[in-house]
Amino acid sequence: MFNHLPDIMSIKELRSALGIGRTKAYELISSGEIKSIRIGNAIRIPKKTLLDYVNRKLYNEDEAGKRPSCEGGMQ
Repeated sequence: MFNHLPDIMSIKELRSALGIGRTKAYELISSGEIKSIRIGNAIRIPKKTLLDYVNRKLYNEDEAGKRPSCEGGMQ
């Protein structure tokens, strides 16, 4: 997943990877949902933190019963 992305991403690359707008990208970073680092004035996002975010969202939604698991499936 996200193999085409560099290990350290810009906001633009994050937006492209998630298919989100500028405002949402900055919200996710400001809230700490996606961890980032600042290098000078630039915000950089390690790919690992993007993967962590996606996995958290996936498992939190599964645990909350928002989508059926692959094992149980819909009947």
